[in-house]
Amino acid sequence: MSKRKASQSHSSRSNMAFFSSRSSGNPSSLIAFYEGTRGDYRGRTLSDILRWSASKLESSHDYIQTLFPLPEGSGVNWDAPIIDRKVFDAFRSRHELRGKLRESFQRILWFYGFKLEYEDGVVKVVKGDNYDKHAENWDSRFDHNHLRITRILRCLRVLGLEPEALAFYSALLENFTRVSPRSREYWHRAAERPLNIKPDLEIDDEDDVESIGLKFLREFEQERKKKEAEADKEDSTKETSEKESESKVNEPTSTGGDSEAKSADDKIADEIVNGILEAVEDHAEAESQQAAEDAKADGEEKTT
Repeated sequence: MSKRKASQSHSSRSNMAFFSSRSSGNPSSLIAFYEGTRGDYRGRTLSDILRWSASKLESSHDYIQTLFPLPEGSGVNWDAPIIDRKVFDAFRSRHELRGKLRESFQRILWFYGFKLEYEDGVVKVVKGDNYDKHAENWDSRFDHNHLRITRILRCLRVLGLEPEALAFYSALLENFTRVSPRSREYWHRAAERPLNIKPDLEIDDEDDVESIGLKFLREFEQERKKKEAEADKEDSTKETSEKESESKVNEPTSTGGDSEAKSADDKIADEIVNGILEAVEDHAEAESQQAAEDAKADGEEKTT
């Protein structure tokens, strides 16, 4: 190999290593950032960013990757931390971390003109008082905020705020007027796909989606499917049991030593027949009594 080619090869490997190390970020720093014990790679704390004005949230482009991290590295911010298994487990097991993430979400909702509400245990994203003014930050045909929204939806789902993510997605669909179909497709993927499948990955229906993506996300989705199947089975068993119980309650009982229970129609027919027989017997008894009385009266007249 020539010195020039060797130099180019070494340079290529160095660049790849540089981009790889920069894009992977430091997952532990992400936990510390949300714990409030350190700032991002530029020293900005979570509380600092949450106090920013709408104009600064719009014009700054290197905070969103830390505020709403992804399991994949960023192509525009190589210093951004990523979600690995440690971060994934930390957020899903610690409510205080999810609470801080929710604060970030509420702030970005304000930036887009929405607000977060909880009503009878149901999460809702609705228009805020500033909607008419702030909707322009996202409701346009093409905008860099569309990419941010895709990131936000995916981040919330991965880190344990799936109800909030789905409520946001629903609000976007209900209120958009100009957003392009392509942007809406990415939002749909971020909101609906299994977590191991990133939104920008083009897949076919025939692809084995369970073998794609990061291992810890694949394992999570497999466990989720298992729990859903068990829940469906339990619901099905419960429904079958309830139907059987209801059937037994409505089932007619045997009478008169019959070996088989009669249907409701048979019971009604029996009641009618029994009623007729009783009426006939009563009538016969009355006629017999009347005949006896008549015979007695005739005897008395003859004696007289």
